[in-house]
Amino acid sequence: MAKKTSISHLSIVEKSAVIEDGVKIYPYVVIEKRCHIGQGTVIYPFSFIGEGTIIGEGNKIYQGVIIGLPPLDKKYQGEKTRVTIGRGNIIREYTTIHKATGRDQETKIGDNNFIMAYCHISHNCQIGSYNIITNQTQIAGHCQIFDFVNIGGMVGIHQFVRVGSYAMVGACSYLKKDLPPFMIGEGNPFRVRGINTVGLRRNNFSEKRISLIKNLYRIIYRSQLNLKDALAQIKKLPRTSEIDLLLNFIESTRRGIELNR
Repeated sequence: MAKKTSISHLSIVEKSAVIEDGVKIYPYVVIEKRCHIGQGTVIYPFSFIGEGTIIGEGNKIYQGVIIGLPPLDKKYQGEKTRVTIGRGNIIREYTTIHKATGRDQETKIGDNNFIMAYCHISHNCQIGSYNIITNQTQIAGHCQIFDFVNIGGMVGIHQFVRVGSYAMVGACSYLKKDLPPFMIGEGNPFRVRGINTVGLRRNNFSEKRISLIKNLYRIIYRSQLNLKDALAQIKKLPRTSEIDLLLNFIESTRRGIELNR
């Protein structure tokens, strides 16, 4: 049997908002028009959900979170855009997530992410699933965080930067180029230090797969080859899902990748 929806009389919920079964909305929450709040989501006091935001099932949105305000972008002219959030996310206190720039565009958060306190996710960002984004991380516009990424506290990420799946960014880093899948790095200037071995093991990568990824790291970061020649050498290896993921990411970069050079 579905849980009963609970909406505090001290909250403000526009009539056009769709609130599904089992949602709990605490006092002093504001939910603007055309929002959709999925089944079982909990929204704690003093949060704000802006017009047109779509939030899936089973999310926990903590105190003071602001989702769906207009972007901090001079190109934005009031066109209809939105934030879309999947299911099972934890979004901790005072995080801000802004809607997109460009008609019918969206800022998108996937499923089962843990976004900690005081983070900012700017316009047109695409956040995948199963990521951990630690306190006070600031992600600029048009960034893409793939899946199973771990971002340390107080990290700054430049606009249009991508962080590949299973990568880790150390605390207090500034990332201005793409970080390929599986890699771990930190600092300002940022340097890739190795592969995210702990993260890979936590996600059930076998030692054989981890050994392959270590070899890919050595070819790109420890050989004397330039990137073009390193990729050519990797393409000679028997193709695996890890190799395909790495090659597809690097070959589609717009800003270039972090190379420690």
